[in-house]
Amino acid sequence: MLKKSATDCAHEGGHVMPAENQPTKKISIDEVAKALGVSKTTVSRALSGKGRISEATRGRVRDYIAQAGAEPAVRAQPAARETHNLTMVIPSDFVHLDLPFLRKCMGGICTAAAQRGYDLLLCYVSGADTSQLERQLDCHKMDGVILSRTIQNDPCVELLRRHKMPFVAIGRTEDPAIPQVDNDQAAASQEMTRLLLQLGLRRIALLTGSPSYYVNQDRAKGYFDALAELGIQPDPALVRTGIESDAQRIDALDAVLERRPDCILCGDDRLAFDVSLELQARRIRVPDYIRLASLYDSELTAGLNPAISAVHFDAVALGGAACRMLLDLMAGKAAARPLVMGHQVVLRDSTKSLPRR
Repeated sequence: MLKKSATDCAHEGGHVMPAENQPTKKISIDEVAKALGVSKTTVSRALSGKGRISEATRGRVRDYIAQAGAEPAVRAQPAARETHNLTMVIPSDFVHLDLPFLRKCMGGICTAAAQRGYDLLLCYVSGADTSQLERQLDCHKMDGVILSRTIQNDPCVELLRRHKMPFVAIGRTEDPAIPQVDNDQAAASQEMTRLLLQLGLRRIALLTGSPSYYVNQDRAKGYFDALAELGIQPDPALVRTGIESDAQRIDALDAVLERRPDCILCGDDRLAFDVSLELQARRIRVPDYIRLASLYDSELTAGLNPAISAVHFDAVALGGAACRMLLDLMAGKAAARPLVMGHQVVLRDSTKSLPRR
C-alpha cells in the first residue's frame, strides 16, 4: 500500500491513506451502514461507484469514513450483482382466495417498478413458515422486499433485517423504524360506523378476521371509537373477531343474529360477500330485514344485489407508493415517515332506510 507523510495524507478513491508508521484503522461496511442508517448494499455501491446511488449518498458514505480517519475493511469493489427484481410477500391463502386488494396492490407495484427498470417476484408466507422467502434471500433473487400485510411479531421482519435487505410494509406497524405505507383504517372504520349510527342504527354487529393483523385491530378500534362518540355502550356479543374459515364465519353469524342486530359491519369485502350470500340463503333480505356494510370496497361488494355500502381505498395507488418508497430507500435516500393515504365511504342500497316493522 502506498503511504504518505501526515501532512500529505489525503483521500484517494474514497479511502483514507494512513500516515507513515501509523497502523491503518479499519471500518467495516456494516459499521458504516449502521451509522448512516442505510443498507450494506448502499454503502458498497457508494464505494464502488456503481448502481443507482445519488451523489449525495456517495458523499455521505465517503465523508463518514474520512471523518473516522479510517479505510473500509474491504476495499471498494463492484457491488453485488443487482437483480433488478423486487419481491412482494403475500399470505399463502391468496392462492385460495381471490383477494382484490392484493391484486390491485400488485398492479400498482408492477407499474411503479417497471417505470424504474425493475420486475416483481411473488413470495408466499404461511404463518411462521418463511421458507420460501428464506430461499429467495439465500439465492440473492431480489434487491428489495414489500410486505403486503403487517402482523404482530412478524417473522419476516427479523429475517429481512438479518439479511440486511431493504424492505417496506404495506400497513401499520408499531415499529417506527420500518418504512410503511397505509390507509388510516381506524379513521375509516370510525367514519363508516358513525354514518350508520346517524342513520338511526344502534345495534351494529362487527365481524372481522384475526386480531393478529394490525388492520383488523385498527378497524375494531374505529368501530368502538364511533360508539363512544355517541355514548353508546357496546354489546360484546355483537362483536366477533378471528374469523378465518367458513365454519368460523357461520358460527359468528349465528351468534350475532341471535342478538337481533339492525346492521352487520364486516371487516373486509370477502367476508361481506360471503355473509351476503348466507343471508340470502336464509331468506334474510338486505336491507329489508337487516343492513349490511363492509370496511373494504371492491367489485365483490359493488357487484352484489343489493350493492354493499363500503369504504373505498385506492389499492393501486397504495402499491405504487410502497414501491416508490422502497426504490428510494434502495437508492440511499433516508426512510420517509409513515405515509398515510386517504379513503372514501360509499353508501349503497344495502344500507337504505328500513321500513317500519
